[in-house]
Amino acid sequence: MTEIDLNHSNDYRNVTDYYKNMSDEAIRADLDDKRNAAVSIMQNLTHDFNKATAVRNSNAFATRKLIFLNPVNQSFPDRTEGSKKWDRRGSVGTYNYEHIEHHRVTDYQAVFDQLHTEGYTIYAIDNIESYHPTNLFETQLDQKAAFIFGEEQIGLADELIAAADAMLFIPQAGSVRSLNVSVAHGIVLAFYAAQHPNL
Repeated sequence: MTEIDLNHSNDYRNVTDYYKNMSDEAIRADLDDKRNAAVSIMQNLTHDFNKATAVRNSNAFATRKLIFLNPVNQSFPDRTEGSKKWDRRGSVGTYNYEHIEHHRVTDYQAVFDQLHTEGYTIYAIDNIESYHPTNLFETQLDQKAAFIFGEEQIGLADELIAAADAMLFIPQAGSVRSLNVSVAHGIVLAFYAAQHPNL
């Protein structure tokens, strides 16, 4: 009986053929060799879907790291993940390969100060007219760019906007005012990758 070649058939992870049968540690190390400099900062995301999609977006565009600024849990104020650990299943395993940090949202200034020390420009992503935001698609993004996002319904805190270096908006032609945060995150990272390709 002829043996059938079942190439990669024992690896059910959602990875490209190149990464099939490599350990999680080896995949992360390989990605680390080709990551771009982009950093994403997500403020007070309450839905696991948004968190998981942010992780998937960061993996898809091989960014440097993803930072969650989580709400303070009054019962456990030192717990950086906030009120609960997020359900990681929606990220289809990509959390194994990404550099993810959790901080309390009240510690945002220390996070921003560290990024500024490293030479980063921090862009708030929102469309609040009083801040005179710039059209994302007409902006040449700095290579060392950090993007901060707030959940669609609440948006970004005024303090975080004030601490950022500039505000960018995603132009829209439809009837709704805003985009889901994870959708906006993917658009911004794709636009950044077009300007600073790492492929």
